Amino acid sequence: MLRFSRTLTTSTINRTRYGFIGLGQMGQHMAKHIYNNLEPTDRLYVYDTNDKAANTFVDSVTSTKADTNHQLKALKLIPEFITDVEPQLDFIITMVPEGKHVKGVISDLVETYKLTNPPRLELGKGITFIDSSTIDIPTSVDVHRYVRSELPHFDFIDAPVSGGTAGARRATLSFMLSRANQEAVSEPLRKLLGYMGKNIFPCGSKHGVGLAAKLSNNYLLAVTNLAVADSFQLANSFGLDLKEYAKLVSVLTGKSWASVDNCPIPGVYPKEMKLPADDNYEGGFVTKLTRKDLVLATECAKANNRFLYLGDIGRHWYDRACDRPQYANRDLGVLYEWLGHLEVDGEGNLVEK
Repeated sequence: MLRFSRTLTTSTINRTRYGFIGLGQMGQHMAKHIYNNLEPTDRLYVYDTNDKAANTFVDSVTSTKADTNHQLKALKLIPEFITDVEPQLDFIITMVPEGKHVKGVISDLVETYKLTNPPRLELGKGITFIDSSTIDIPTSVDVHRYVRSELPHFDFIDAPVSGGTAGARRATLSFMLSRANQEAVSEPLRKLLGYMGKNIFPCGSKHGVGLAAKLSNNYLLAVTNLAVADSFQLANSFGLDLKEYAKLVSVLTGKSWASVDNCPIPGVYPKEMKLPADDNYEGGFVTKLTRKDLVLATECAKANNRFLYLGDIGRHWYDRACDRPQYANRDLGVLYEWLGHLEVDGEGNLVEK
């Protein structure tokens, strides 16, 4: 593990061009930190499928740092990251929902580069694509092979993140990437990731190991979150004061991220922590994305000939919760609320109140 320093500087990089694709719940904060850390000769280009979201992002970040607004530009089409920037970008980060979106974005960029800039193919200066999306490993491996075969001097790195929306907002994300060790992480890449996060974990040289680490972690998160919700409902059925129970759990053996850092009980921790439970479970890491990661983990485990003992049962409960938009689209801590609406009827069937 390498811890980032906020004072990282480099005398060898005089000008860096960044691209950021996907300004969703997390991406908007990640891109904002890049913008806030741009050096005078740096540039940042952003894109989202929702033009309004991209324009709102630009207006928002430049309103608080207007003196550098000329260093930021929203693009309207993916190919413009190749055709409408000069000189060529150094890094393009993707933060999009699914593997098919990653594949589509990278294909557009590579094919546009080949069609519009054939002389550059001889220069040896490539773009590094950094995919911080959480997608299936086979798709990521396919995209990596495609990039390396079509443009050998380009690179495509799987670098998913952990820390959720709160971590993205605070620039405390942890990056997991396919690099053998700390020395294999270049200084420019380390500097860029340091704008957005706190830790970097090189997980191995084989492409896809960053995603393997991410999916393993998020499988643990999904089942732990379900257990936390169940535990707090159990405590509630015993008539315990849930605020006091939450404080008790925070120092005993049941402690976990889901029970403390994302405590599902409102009012336990100071408002400054901005926990989703204190805002009606809005924001944060929504349930349907937790389900997505759980499904990816179980499917990739099967492809790796590994059976996950809590995978199918966990998936069952997340599937049921995600059938209801009021739970699917709110922070995963809302499972506590949802389980409280379930009961066993006279025939032993579980029904919602």
